[in-house]
Amino acid sequence: MTSALQNLGALMRELRRAGGMSLASTAEAAGTGKSHLSHVECGRDRPSAELVAFYEERFNADGQLWTAFIEMVAGPRPRQRLAAASGYPLAGDESTFVADITPDAVIMPPGFQFEKIWRLRNSGTVPWIGRWLRRVGPPAGLGIPSSPWQVQIPATMPGQAVDIAVPMRAHSLPGTAEVHWKMVNDAGYEFFPDRYPEGIFTTVIVRDGAPNPEIRRLE
Repeated sequence: MTSALQNLGALMRELRRAGGMSLASTAEAAGTGKSHLSHVECGRDRPSAELVAFYEERFNADGQLWTAFIEMVAGPRPRQRLAAASGYPLAGDESTFVADITPDAVIMPPGFQFEKIWRLRNSGTVPWIGRWLRRVGPPAGLGIPSSPWQVQIPATMPGQAVDIAVPMRAHSLPGTAEVHWKMVNDAGYEFFPDRYPEGIFTTVIVRDGAPNPEIRRLE
């Protein structure tokens, strides 16, 4: 049976070949070794999120690779069993949503690059150290805004508030998209698996011919 790792590698190889790039030139452009890249495309080595992001952008994968990557990372285990085995949630761990620092549901033109910022408060007794905000579902694709797969959350002590910023790019097709994130650790375990099922989210509205919104634009 073909593994998720092999499926991802094969898809990366097909996209590279369709894009007309050699293995050597792709490795150089991606800042990795040719041997490692060959092992990735053969399903022997696991690619980093950064390498998947490079292939996604360079070969216009429209989220295909992110879907395969997330399948590989998540594996076949049920979410409930994974949460139970991980020992989460932690006793005394609480969070409170404070505000959307940048406005939500903003109308913008296709491809507009911006930064979404939320403010959360550590309202529990557990320090937030080594935590990430990870996107739920593929971080790019046809009809959905693109963003990094995850961003690190600054260390936040109990009682402190923290601003979490995610660079984003609006989708290219007109329409409305809602994107969700959850707080996780380095291994991907959710800190609040039985609470806040929707996580934090933002809504992006794309309209052809819309003016640039009055939010900070990323270049």
